[in-house]
Amino acid sequence: MGDVLLLFGNSEKPDPAQVPQIRAEVAQLLPVPEGAFVMVKQMECPEEECPPVETVIAIPCNHTGPKQWKLPKPVREVTQGDIEGLCSSIGDWTSQEWRRPD
Repeated sequence: MGDVLLLFGNSEKPDPAQVPQIRAEVAQLLPVPEGAFVMVKQMECPEEECPPVETVIAIPCNHTGPKQWKLPKPVREVTQGDIEGLCSSIGDWTSQEWRRPD
């Protein structure tokens, strides 16, 4: 399974090193337990109300369903500041809320 999901076109694919780097930064800034999965996907949207390309970051959680955030830019443009901003907006979570792979 690839790290990039392309819908409605042929978007530029992100550098293969960027997705794991974003995963690692999210895991470093949040209380993500060892082995929890951080999903990073680049998606296209043809709708007028959304950006043409966005980066989606999602983490499965126990009992509450996945937590998901969107950045209105492609993976290649995501900065550490973007990730820090997302992580600071999440609030206080404990590591028990994250779901480990089965």
